[in-house]
Amino acid sequence: RPTGRTQLLYVLNGRDGARGAPSIWRWDPTTKKASALTGPGYMAPAWSPDGMYVAATKTNSLGTDVVVLDLKTGTELLRLTNDGRSWGPVWSPAGDAIAYLHIEGGIVDLKLARLKGAGPDWTVDETIDLTRLSGLDGGSRPSWYIPPDQLPAPTPAPPTVSPSGGEGA
Repeated sequence: RPTGRTQLLYVLNGRDGARGAPSIWRWDPTTKKASALTGPGYMAPAWSPDGMYVAATKTNSLGTDVVVLDLKTGTELLRLTNDGRSWGPVWSPAGDAIAYLHIEGGIVDLKLARLKGAGPDWTVDETIDLTRLSGLDGGSRPSWYIPPDQLPAPTPAPPTVSPSGGEGA
């Protein structure tokens, strides 16, 4: 989860008869309450770097696709794929792309959807094959790595204010 966020996202694996019906839920440790972010059919949530959006896998009877959801409402803002063979999204550190797994002919590869515009009004600018015929492990989730020497400097935390109005530590 993005730094400073106070919610945890998780998947509740519900059932609809014999079919799975996963949904994304959020837990607020401050209030100790859980609430549904989505209805049935969503799993594998991934926070956007700014903490305002969630990339997720949408399931249906035809397969799985990658979507972007609004964190406040759970509304589907953008469907990145419509092929029924894509899952496991992860945001780029800059929030301008989403990598995900895709299966074709029984072979799992990694793809990247570059986003154009700003949230919540993105469009998919282009989709890039990051691997071809690689046979990746479909149960593993993509991740980003940035060498320490290329990480941006951390932003300083704002000063805390005590109830009396003065600055605290």
